[in-house]
Amino acid sequence: MFPPIAWIAAAFAAGIALGRWSVLSAWIWFVASTGSVLAAVWCVYIRRPATAPLLAGAATVGALWVMLHADPAAAPVLTASFGRDVTLAGVVVRPPQRGSEHVRAVVSVEHIDSAGRSSPAYGLVLVTLPQSSDVLYGDHIVVSGRLVRPPPAGNPGEFSYRDYLASRGIGAVLYPQRHANVHVMEHGLATPILAVADIVRRRMTSLLQAALPGQRGALMASLLLGDDGAIGPQTRDDFARSGLLHVLVVSGAQVGLVLASVLWLGRLLRVPLLPASGVAAAVTLFFALMTGWVPSVARAAVMALIGLAAPLLRRGRDVHAALAVAALALLVSQPLLLFDAGFQLSFAATWGLLYIAPVLALHVSALPRSLRSLFAMTVAAQIAVGPLLAYHFLQISVVGLAANLIVIPLVALLVPAGFAVAVVGAVIPTLGVTLASVLGPPADAVRWTAAVFARLPLSAVPVEAPSLLGIAGFYAALVVTVEWLRGRVRVTREAIVTAVAATVPPQLVITFLDVGQGDSIVVQAPSGRTMLVDGGGEVEGHLTGYDVGARRLVPALRRLHLRTIDIMLLSHPHEDHVGGLIAALQNFPVGLVLDSGFEHPAPSYPRFLRLVEARQIPYRLARRGQRLDLGDGTAAAVLNPRDPLIVGSSSDVHANSVVARLAYGATSVLLTGDIEALTEAILLGDGTDLHSTVLKVAHHGSATSSTPVFLDAVAPR
Repeated sequence: MFPPIAWIAAAFAAGIALGRWSVLSAWIWFVASTGSVLAAVWCVYIRRPATAPLLAGAATVGALWVMLHADPAAAPVLTASFGRDVTLAGVVVRPPQRGSEHVRAVVSVEHIDSAGRSSPAYGLVLVTLPQSSDVLYGDHIVVSGRLVRPPPAGNPGEFSYRDYLASRGIGAVLYPQRHANVHVMEHGLATPILAVADIVRRRMTSLLQAALPGQRGALMASLLLGDDGAIGPQTRDDFARSGLLHVLVVSGAQVGLVLASVLWLGRLLRVPLLPASGVAAAVTLFFALMTGWVPSVARAAVMALIGLAAPLLRRGRDVHAALAVAALALLVSQPLLLFDAGFQLSFAATWGLLYIAPVLALHVSALPRSLRSLFAMTVAAQIAVGPLLAYHFLQISVVGLAANLIVIPLVALLVPAGFAVAVVGAVIPTLGVTLASVLGPPADAVRWTAAVFARLPLSAVPVEAPSLLGIAGFYAALVVTVEWLRGRVRVTREAIVTAVAATVPPQLVITFLDVGQGDSIVVQAPSGRTMLVDGGGEVEGHLTGYDVGARRLVPALRRLHLRTIDIMLLSHPHEDHVGGLIAALQNFPVGLVLDSGFEHPAPSYPRFLRLVEARQIPYRLARRGQRLDLGDGTAAAVLNPRDPLIVGSSSDVHANSVVARLAYGATSVLLTGDIEALTEAILLGDGTDLHSTVLKVAHHGSATSSTPVFLDAVAPR
């Protein structure tokens, strides 16, 4: 079914995931990997099957490997300077990425001035510079700013900027001071081949932008070179909603075209196989370097090199083995790439084209031969990446299949034509600009197709994030289905029953979300019922336009697999608690809304109440003595506010926050809103049972709350 190297690569990848999430030390993984490898060698020596120890060895080596590469290498003085204003000196080691507002340059640090001390240093730092900066690859620069550690994921399943940069060897970010100057001390310190690749890329981009101003040139630069810095937000959103975002990313299609063009030219000139393959390999690597060696291009380049080497070594071409070797090579070079969305989508799509499409083509014989292959490849790729798109982006495009069937042929014409124009433009610039203008209409057709499909009803459907177990089950079922269609396996009723029965028993899950300044707590009871307490927000969110609910809360709820919110509880109507609930009300069915009823002029609170009324959601004032039943023994007892409400305190809106004690078996959680010392004293004075396993500290841990006597009464573990 799959070659042995594919199983080894899969085991190595599984080991990386295990090592990343495991609490075991590197020494334990070292002992386990050494033992597994020795066991495999012994099995080979005594001529016994070595499959089990070999796969175990690959997995344990993967776990050890990711632990050794978990954090990018950096000098201790660099990491000790996080949060400080520093001055860095170093070399720009990768072509700067130019966006619409900023230029981002990766700098290999050589020297740091921090806290009045000057020290040699090492490590890669991402420096964010003004858009007007003319820093180039290979420049030795000196720049001052605030050095920070990239933030991790704030909520379960959320994008981790720290892991993303770590997968590229970067461990810190520098934000220059306002109006700070970047001093270029020396030019030309780049690796020669990379410097040439950067020059060619910049000249091609300039040619395209000169001949095709605006989004036309931006689209062509993205198609040919992966340079998407000039793509506007509306264009990017159109491509995302229409299922065409992959078009804006340089991928294996471009690598295949470059390789095919060189080999075709070699056959035309009757160049012998060995030199033709050598030139094709060199050009392929040069193109991969020119486009930044992103995962999709690196994967295609490694597969191309394997394909070129196979005939020379008199070995057959096994595309599945080539794909596995490419994955193994990239994961060995940087194991954190396994968690990169681009890496996952590239390999999943390619696997779909190689494994699913041939079988699918046999079952769509009713289509004309000219459409059969295109349809099968498009559907296969969509099926293969579907769960990953849902996991990472929380939406699927219903119109993606139709949009791709229109756009892919256009792109297949634009890419070779674009490269041909670029080659001509390198020799005769004026002629290149003239020819490039011919690419405008088909480029517009691609953009218009994306725009039209993006505006269709249900173009992009929000979905909850599938669980990792669900994703694994989907791909396992997909393999079984393909093998069944090939007649290689038989699906039995016992297998189906076993798969359905293999579920995790329900349990109480409470998640405290990162939603900016405020609070947001999700309660998922064993019964399946849910309660959302507060929605977070920013105090000045209505002025900045940043919507915490849409940007942070709703994606987090979908990653927690919420479909409905049975109870929505607002502790008090301050902006940093109510702001995010607007988006939650707009995106989820809600069974019941409760709040203290204490009126407050927070901008979002009137909108919140109007939306509850417009959606005809049952509304109730939360008062002491109420019991909120979540089923299967899970319930929340409301302890505050009481009638009459507290008035005349230092902050009546805080004093009347909803306090609830959630209990399930022997486990209890006290949710305190933003109560302060006065309310704590009242709760203690009336003999309320406050003892709880977990305490959500009141008012974000401020000095106005959490008095010692209150903490003693709660006695959280």
